[in-house]
Amino acid sequence: MNFKFYKLFYFLGFIILSSCSNEGGTDDSIFIKFTANGQEYVFNDPASAQSMNTTFSGQIGTSTDNANYAEVSLWFPLDFSTGTFSFTGDYFDEGDYKLNIYSNPLNLDDAWASSGSVTINSVNSEYITGTFSGTVTDGVHTVTITNGSFKVYAL
Repeated sequence: MNFKFYKLFYFLGFIILSSCSNEGGTDDSIFIKFTANGQEYVFNDPASAQSMNTTFSGQIGTSTDNANYAEVSLWFPLDFSTGTFSFTGDYFDEGDYKLNIYSNPLNLDDAWASSGSVTINSVNSEYITGTFSGTVTDGVHTVTITNGSFKVYAL
């Protein structure tokens, strides 16, 4: 099976598993955001999901055909806690903490962090907050991510 099939399978499972993360509709107080190439990207109302790992994912736009379409995913192990952790690996590689970005404006097609880190500042029964930065690459294009921050629903 090819990588696109795995990604589709993952995101379908992610949508199913995240259906309980926000029972009251959208909530603009939760977000994932970062700056790249001088532009701030804000993903309001990100989804939270758990399966083999914990994933927080946001999306701008509804179609990859849209010029402004973008996705971001932060991946943590199931038993994460506060602290600072290095990003390692991609979907198929070992590594507990991962950053994945697909972005038409940044010309990134399934880019993974090749360096950088995430700091988890707080974990409570409602929210998880933190910051992140790093460099992502899709094998063709490389983009530096700065000023990353998140406030997402805890599972």
